Amino acid sequence: MRRFLTAFLVGIVAALGGLALIGHLLAVEDPLSKADVIVALSGDAGPRTDTAVDLWKRGYAPLIIFAGSALDPDSISSAEIMKREAVGAGVPASAILVDPSSATTQENAARVVQIMIAKKLRTAILVTSPFHQRRAAILFARVAAPAQITVRNYPARDPHWDPNTWWLTDPARSLTLVELAKLSVEVGGPAIRRGS
Repeated sequence: MRRFLTAFLVGIVAALGGLALIGHLLAVEDPLSKADVIVALSGDAGPRTDTAVDLWKRGYAPLIIFAGSALDPDSISSAEIMKREAVGAGVPASAILVDPSSATTQENAARVVQIMIAKKLRTAILVTSPFHQRRAAILFARVAAPAQITVRNYPARDPHWDPNTWWLTDPARSLTLVELAKLSVEVGGPAIRRGS
């Protein structure tokens, strides 16, 4: 019986460690260094904007790009709402660029890189939700690398998502599981299309 209980407890600890490992793998973060621009993707109720504004105030980049369309095409874009929040927090409108038309992370990457090329910006700090950071990093790297643009990752400081306990509450659990499914398509998709 003691052996069973020990094995059971080891199994529980291993499972919990595996769940925490998933959280940390998703929330990829690079060492911070100064860049030409901070890029914040829409999709949450404020931590992405707050993190971008904080980085700007700390002098990590002179510009911010907010990217994201509205769910309702007749409404103001999410990127424009983020811009207004940033201006309200003290960032001058002249320090903000907006991509109001991208509806997916892949579109975010393509349009932001187009803006960066047009403005001759070579380095960026990418800000999104921690559970979304890994997939966003992959998609941005695919578009940015050929354009010789360097993108560094800095997940939003979101008090509602913890890499060690994401599975304990919703919506953190649901958001993370959906993101894991999307990430598996991004990582496995090219191999599946090649037939391997």
